[in-house]
Amino acid sequence: MNTRPDGTAAPEHPRDVLPHDQRRARRPETTRVLRRSGSQRVIAGVCAGIAAYVDASPGVVRAIFAISLVPSIGVTGLGYLVLWWLLPTDPA
Repeated sequence: MNTRPDGTAAPEHPRDVLPHDQRRARRPETTRVLRRSGSQRVIAGVCAGIAAYVDASPGVVRAIFAISLVPSIGVTGLGYLVLWWLLPTDPA
């Protein structure tokens, strides 16, 4: 058995110091799902979907996207295209 510098016994598996039920209890429970917006879309609804997920204004998320597009040399645009492809559309 391993010992700590203070002389106390360290657990055999430091990653598993909590029982399974307690590890599971630390996961946040949410009903929110990241989806593309079907009603507030401008191009594909990705920015509006992200805004709904983080409870922000779609205009703010679109502005952040537009501002970050130039300094990122298009990487943000590539991320938008990937999310357009991966995220399902909100049925509402």
